[in-house]
Amino acid sequence: MDAMGEQFLAAASFAGRVCVGLVFLLAAAQKASHWRILSGVIANYRLLPRKMAAPAAALLPPLEMVIAILLLSGLLMPWAALASIALLAVFAAAMAINLLRGRSAIDCGCGQSFLAQTLSWTLVARNAVLAALLLPSLAAAGSMTLSAALTGVGAGLAFFLLYLLLNALAALPRPEARGHRFA
Repeated sequence: MDAMGEQFLAAASFAGRVCVGLVFLLAAAQKASHWRILSGVIANYRLLPRKMAAPAAALLPPLEMVIAILLLSGLLMPWAALASIALLAVFAAAMAINLLRGRSAIDCGCGQSFLAQTLSWTLVARNAVLAALLLPSLAAAGSMTLSAALTGVGAGLAFFLLYLLLNALAALPRPEARGHRFA
C-alpha cells in the first residue's frame, strides 16, 4: 500500500474509533444513570435466565465505558476494536432474535431513555454500520500524519453527530398510516 493509502486507512481507523468510542461512552453514562431499570430492560429481551439480568446490568455500563476509553485512547488496538465489534454483534443479534420472534414493541435499551426506541431492523443495521466503522482499525498500522489524525477526529465527530441525529429522528412519533393527513 502506498503512503497515501496508509494515511487514508489511518484516518478512517481514527474516525471509526472516535465515533464508536463516543457512542459507547454515551451509552455507558446513560445506562449507569438509569441503572435501576437496566436489568428489567435486559430481562425483557428474554435471552438470559432471569437471575442473570441483574449481573448483566451491573457489568454492561462498566464494560461499555472501558471499551470507550480503549477506543478513544487507541490502547490495545486491534483488541479494543474486536471487543467493540463483538459487543455490537451481540446487541444486534439480541435485537434480531426478538424481531424474528415478533417482539418488536420492547425498548431497545440503547441507553437513551429520552429517545426510547422499540426494536427495529434499522437498529440492527445501525449496529452493523457502527461495527463496520471499526474495520479499518483492524488493518491500520504504523504512524499517521497530523493532517490524517485531524481528519480522522473530524470525521469521527461528524459520524457521531449523524448518529445522534438519526437516533433523534428515529425516536420521533410516527403518524398513523391510515387516516392521518398533514396540514
